Amino acid sequence: ARRRLAEIFMSLLRIYCSVHTAPPQCRWALSGDARAQGEGPLARAPRGATRVQLVIPAAEVLLTRVTLPPGAKRQTGSVLAFAIEDETMGEPDANLASWLGAAGNADVLAVVDKQGLQSWLDALDAVDLGRYEVQCETLLLPRATGEWSLAWNGRDGFVRSGEFEGAATDYGDLQSPPLSLRLMVEAATKAGERPAAIAVY
Repeated sequence: ARRRLAEIFMSLLRIYCSVHTAPPQCRWALSGDARAQGEGPLARAPRGATRVQLVIPAAEVLLTRVTLPPGAKRQTGSVLAFAIEDETMGEPDANLASWLGAAGNADVLAVVDKQGLQSWLDALDAVDLGRYEVQCETLLLPRATGEWSLAWNGRDGFVRSGEFEGAATDYGDLQSPPLSLRLMVEAATKAGERPAAIAVY
């Protein structure tokens, strides 16, 4: 009975923001016993949620495989950003990179604009919503073994291709799937990792 009561009163507040746009305007969604959603200044987001997540759009987070030397995965910030300098085509110091986990024999890093993210972290601290975590919306998609998950609005979206992997897609339609998605499937096929199905949300 105690466990059931705890589940009823658990709630999750997701704050959706862009690291390319300064605070405080955001969208938010509260799930749990009191479901609600809204848009406006960060300070008006609901209080008292059990968990708080700052959700970064798929197109603003690079999820990439690298091979790191032993011990490097315990690093964070600009140190890891140097490992993918060629992929980001920018100054490593401008990016924040975090180790997410392993994919086969490779390591997976999440890379995001450091200054943009920090502005939102500072804004969250200022409104005192409690402890929070940072999530890429790509990795919030459900995942089943052997399948990929695709969030699709009829034009574009994002795909989760692994426990820690995925990407935003370019444009497409019902007759012509996004080129980026087709290229991802081709690359997965060559690597022997072709999905058995793609679940669309």
